[in-house]
Amino acid sequence: MAQITELASLLFFLGLHNPALAASADGPAYSAAWNTVIVLIVFAATVGSAVLNFAAIRQWDRNWGLVSGLPLLGLLIWCGIILLGKSIDGNSHSLWQLEIFAWAMINMIYMVTAMTAKRMFAKKDAEKSPKA
Repeated sequence: MAQITELASLLFFLGLHNPALAASADGPAYSAAWNTVIVLIVFAATVGSAVLNFAAIRQWDRNWGLVSGLPLLGLLIWCGIILLGKSIDGNSHSLWQLEIFAWAMINMIYMVTAMTAKRMFAKKDAEKSPKA
């Protein structure tokens, strides 16, 4: 029973209980289910996007690994800002799901750009290296 209470308070803290949606015609059960689906989609997109960063950190050399790790630092800072804002005022960051999803999409663009730049520099280095 204590675990259910903890889960309910966590969902409330994350903003899954939205009073504006709870007042809809379908009632609170519909809005809670819909918000849960949205949160799961956002987390799936964020994890999928962050996996690119972790793979690049692991496989690329040190400098390019640092370049690919910068968005993760940005995500960590932004999540801290969201959590701090939600703890101070429950009405702040009411669209936090959209904020995190936007990070995931911007991170995808960033990582494609970083991968392209890395390939271009590697190609140039291969052209400049002495051939045996």
